[in-house]
Parts: sequence; C-alpha cells; structure tokens
Amino acid sequence: MSFKINTSVKKSYFIIVCLFILVGSRHVWADGSPDVPVVHPVYALLDRCAARGQIRMPNMRPLSRIQVAQMLGQILAPENELSQTERRLLHRYEKAFAWELEALGRDVAGKQSSGGILWAWRDSVASVAISPLFRQQMIAHRGTGFVHETVSQTYVGGILRGQFHGLGFRLRHYEAREWSTAPRLRPDDVLAYPVESVQLKGQSVDFREGVFQLAWGNGWLRLDAGKGAVDWGPGKTGNLLLGNDAPTYGLFRVLAEYKNVRYTHLAGSLQARAGLFDTTRRVIDNDHVRIFLRKKRLAAHRLEVDFSNVTVGIHESVVYGDRGFEALYVMPVSFFVAVQNHLENRDNLAMGIDVSWRPHNGFELYAAWFFDDLAKLSPSAFSNKFGLQAGLFWVDPFRIQDTDIRAEYVRLEPFVYSHNFDINTYEHYETLLGHRIGPNADLWHIQVTRRFLTWMTVSVLFERERQGENPVNVDGSVVNVGGNAQLGRRPTDLPVRDFMAGDVEIRTRLGLQMNFEPMRDWAIRAVYRRIQNHHVQVLGGTRGNTIGHEWLATLDVNFY
Repeated sequence: MSFKINTSVKKSYFIIVCLFILVGSRHVWADGSPDVPVVHPVYALLDRCAARGQIRMPNMRPLSRIQVAQMLGQILAPENELSQTERRLLHRYEKAFAWELEALGRDVAGKQSSGGILWAWRDSVASVAISPLFRQQMIAHRGTGFVHETVSQTYVGGILRGQFHGLGFRLRHYEAREWSTAPRLRPDDVLAYPVESVQLKGQSVDFREGVFQLAWGNGWLRLDAGKGAVDWGPGKTGNLLLGNDAPTYGLFRVLAEYKNVRYTHLAGSLQARAGLFDTTRRVIDNDHVRIFLRKKRLAAHRLEVDFSNVTVGIHESVVYGDRGFEALYVMPVSFFVAVQNHLENRDNLAMGIDVSWRPHNGFELYAAWFFDDLAKLSPSAFSNKFGLQAGLFWVDPFRIQDTDIRAEYVRLEPFVYSHNFDINTYEHYETLLGHRIGPNADLWHIQVTRRFLTWMTVSVLFERERQGENPVNVDGSVVNVGGNAQLGRRPTDLPVRDFMAGDVEIRTRLGLQMNFEPMRDWAIRAVYRRIQNHHVQVLGGTRGNTIGHEWLATLDVNFY
C-alpha cells in the first residue's frame, strides 16, 4: 500500500519540528544574531588576522554578528601584535558590534559614536536598529572600440535588524535607477551588478532588491531562512562552487558546529533565465495572458575541518528543475552523488574540495578543485569537467605594516557549469552561481593593498583573463566548444573538449583604487582601470583589439 502526504501536512510537520527544537533548547541566546553581509569591510581585517593565526576564520560566509564579535574580542587580546592603524580600526568595529560584544560579556566604551545607525533601541529581551542605505555611483567609459558613456547609479533604501527572544532578523530593501548617455535596449546593457529583473526605460533602468533573514541558534546548531546568498571557499576573486556574485535567492540553512568541525546544508529556490517557459502553465486572466518560468531549485552542503594551521573543506551541490523541492536533496544528511543516481542522473551535480594552509605567521596558501558531473573511474569521459583555483595571501610582506598582497589563479575547463538540459544550468537568473569567469577560461589576479590611515586604503590591481568563446559560422550557427555555460553539449556537438578552443579573447586590466572611510559605515571610493582587449567583439560585430579607460566614483552609506 502506498500513500502521499499533501503539501500542507508536510509544512505542518516542518513547523512542529522547528518549534520542538526551539522550545527544547536551553541556550536560545547563544547565536540568534543575523548575518554580516559578505561585502562588509570587516572581513578584510578578519582575513589579515586569520593569516597571522590570531583567529580561526571559516571559509563559509557570511558569518553571524555574534561570530564576528567573538573574533573581534579574540583579536583585541593584549598578547596580539597589531599596528596602531589596526587597533584604531578594531575599535571602530568594536563600537559597530557593541551589542554583540556586550552579550559576550565584554564592555565597550563610547557605544554612541558616529556611524550609520539612524535609530536604535534595546532592552533585556529585544533589540532593534534602523539604518538608511544609500549609494551614488558615477561611471565613465572611454576608449577605442568601447561604447563611450557616462552612467549614474542611485540606490536608496534601508536596513532593519535586531533580535527578539533569541530570534535574529535582518531586512534590507532598496530602489535603484541606472541612467546612461547610451540607450539601454537589453538587460546585458545594464552595468549594475548583480541585478534581478530590470525595467528598461530608454536611457534609464529601474530595479530593486529585497533581502531578509530570520535566524535562531543554540550552542551548536543554527537555523535560518530568508533570501540571501553564501560564499563557500578560500578564494577572493570568487569561488568555484558557490560565490557571492549572483543575485540573492530564497534559501533555508542548517548550520552545525562542534569544536573544529563545521557543517552547513542549504536548500534554495532559483530563478530560471528568461525564455525557459513552463509550457504546461499558460493562463488567460481578464483577457491578459500570463506565462510562468519553469521551476528551478538548488541544494548544497559543506563540511569544514580545522587541523592546527590547515583548514580542509569538502562540499557538493545540485541544481535541478521542472519540479518542486526534492525531499532527498532537502534532507541535510544525504550524499547528492548517490541521490542523483537514484533519481536517474537527470540533475546538475557538482563537487569540490579546498585546502587553506598557513605555514607561518602572516602567510597563507590555498587551493580549490571543482568537479562538475564526475564520472567514476572514467577520467576521459566527456562529463568530467574540472575547475582549479590556487592563491596566496601575504600579510605585512617584508615587514611593511598595514600592507597585504594577494595573488590568485583560476582555470575552468570547457562546458563547466553547463548541462544537457538548459533548466539545470548552474546559474540564477542569468548569472553563474560559481566563479564569474565561466567555462573555457582562466584568470590571473594580483592585488597589493596598503592602509595608510584608519580611514584611507589604496590598492593596485592587475588581471589577465582569457575566454574561449563559441565561434559563429557565416550562416549564424554556433560552433559549441564549451565557451558558454548557457549552452550545454548538444547531440550534434563533437564528443571532444579542448581548453581554449574557439575564439580566444584576452582582457588585461590594470587598476588603481582609493577607499576613504571618514566615519563608520560611510565610504567613498575612487577607481581607475585601464582595460586592454585582444580579439574581442567591437562595435559592428567584428573582432579586433581595443583599449579602454574606466573611471568610477562612489559614495556608500551602509551599502551592505
């Protein structure tokens, strides 16, 4: 005899289980704090201190506010050697996380210092903080073969965060407009990144984003749900399995930590790209035709272990479509490689492993490997698609204080992130969930950063990126060499895969960036980039060499 549990019953069971966990815990105040977004500048300081061995920095981000406060408290210990600039910067962040530090038993002087909070209130069981959010950005593009344009981007919104009886919450919303001297005819013309859906209005574009989170935690377990994104791995130009470049998506997470072992599992809801319509759902309502995109889901989990000065992480993920949440993927104690086989190998499975090693104070080496649709015991199989990332991070090189150097190399084989079925492409909207360079590409990245004052940082950047694009025949047909993640292998494509096949485009970028932070949560940024392109498509569709210049000026208030 077989039977099915309807959706409402499943939801009821889920709510009952969550309430049982909440009521049964004795440590409801352990960590119910909301997350600190990955783009928050505090992470740059934490990375420096982690490379020196002063804290253990997980390669699973974002961290919660309590986690960040714990690390700040450890760094401020008297035995740690810090520069005067670092101590001043730490005291600035100490005030920004004053509530969390007080909850951990640390007294913070001068809590009402200047910053980006508009209004705050707190008592013994609840806390609320409201902050404005604002960004004004000006961009100018000039050069040979480039679209000459001047662009203005304006973001206006707010952030609400706090806690109530151990439940943490955070809501962020903004309304934005991009205006340009050049027309906006397609979403690809928009410079703002990442964005969800946009409203094209000639020379201007309107868009918005809402992010929210509800979190609860006890001494070892943390649950959260909402709309957000995660960044897993040691890379800073992006990560191979899950990065922070895609728009936010709906997700539910389970995080567990015991001593030096961390585990997290998530189930998410993605958005299919435009054009992937569900042909079974077409409704005429009030004489208007409604169409719907096909369903698309994500499941992923990661296990991370610290061994003295070495951190090892292993993870796997699966993107699947055309159905609701798959129970075997949602459960946090399953192996996706086995589950996908049980479900007839119709989904996009990916796996990865990464290692971070700190051989001595101030120096870190890391590497990550990515396996897309790994075929067991068949290393030459077409479905075996690989990615590699390796880098180093050197803090205070040659004893130059407040300076760091980061070098990173990324290589992704052809057809990585793609799939035979378009709905399973490893993307959200039309942005990759993994590393931004995409398949059949590699990237060299070198950046030197110096903090001259507490409120002033200067960075010099060099990047060289190669992309093997799919050629287009004179009749308009595409030769699929695996250069576009949105085009998986077709039955008519050759069963071979050669790295850097196709039309190889080379982009070399040299940049200078200056950051000014006159007060907490306020930032001014000035950037210049010289971009030299070789064999890229220019105006008119032909390929050639171009040299471009990009100037950027930004004012941010709480833009996290």
